[in-house]
Amino acid sequence: MTKKNKNLLFIYLCLHCATAYPQYYKGLKVSLDQRPPVQNVVLFYDKYDKGQGNTSIAHDDENIYKWSGETPYKHESWGYFDKEGKEVPYIKRDRDLGQTFTYTQTDKKYLKAITVQLGFGTNVVRSNMYGQPLSIQIMEVTGAARVNNNGSDSTMEAFHGFPHDRNGKEILSMRDDYLEGETYQTVAIFSGGRFPSKSDFGFTKGDTIAPNDAKLKGHYLTFTLPSEPRIRLEPNKNYAFLIMIDKKGKEVGFALANEYFGSYPFGHGIRRDGNGIFPPVPANVSKNFTHSANRKAYQAAHFPKNFKKRTAISPSTNGYPDVDTWRDLVFYVVCE
Repeated sequence: MTKKNKNLLFIYLCLHCATAYPQYYKGLKVSLDQRPPVQNVVLFYDKYDKGQGNTSIAHDDENIYKWSGETPYKHESWGYFDKEGKEVPYIKRDRDLGQTFTYTQTDKKYLKAITVQLGFGTNVVRSNMYGQPLSIQIMEVTGAARVNNNGSDSTMEAFHGFPHDRNGKEILSMRDDYLEGETYQTVAIFSGGRFPSKSDFGFTKGDTIAPNDAKLKGHYLTFTLPSEPRIRLEPNKNYAFLIMIDKKGKEVGFALANEYFGSYPFGHGIRRDGNGIFPPVPANVSKNFTHSANRKAYQAAHFPKNFKKRTAISPSTNGYPDVDTWRDLVFYVVCE
């Protein structure tokens, strides 16, 4: 059997066997466009909120406490709340973002590319994001999603979620709901792509670009998979993609256009949030982030350094400060 046929066979097995090991491949290409793809688009969702939201993929090495009280260290409001209404501080979490979808075509096709859209908020592209390495994880999704209300029923406020200040503003009860019952089996992880450069956006290399510059907003990012191996999509099966910034760095992250209360009927937004522990381990805000008192809180906030261990953390809709249970990204699935 040739190497090419072995690759094709392995991908086929990954789509049909829950015990197959994920494989890592190079050759991913990332491109920037002013318009969404048109040719060979098999499904898409193009609705988004037009406010100032900054739902972001983030892998920033600057630690920040999520906490509205006093601390000598960098912090921003708010933490989450316990059953007594007390605010609980935690360390801001690393984040990968993606979307589940159902392949609704009647014929089998091969996945060629995934396109998403940059956001419209105040922190669209952070200052050191340009040229950073990117990866995309493709998964098959099985099981039936069911809502867990996180202990906050319709008679009470959520424990976390927008507008985050539970003491001063109402947080609707569904804002901390998350989904259970789905299993994510990795098909393949593709690396080698890079976030567009400053020149791709029409700037020069030496320009200092504000993260809310109008020239950044609304562009489309297309993640084109290599020609081999090929991933075949099966009718009426559920899949997911998760976009990742490979390496941690200062001011590294970018926002994606999305609709918080989305209406895509065949899927939902997902995220990988820190090390996957929920709720986040409470932090001691009187101590530095790396102090031994914050060892578990620090670990909970960040991805493992080992990339394979990171990709082994199953995504979900749960997240802090916000969940993706009701959210849909703007996305396009291109096949061949």
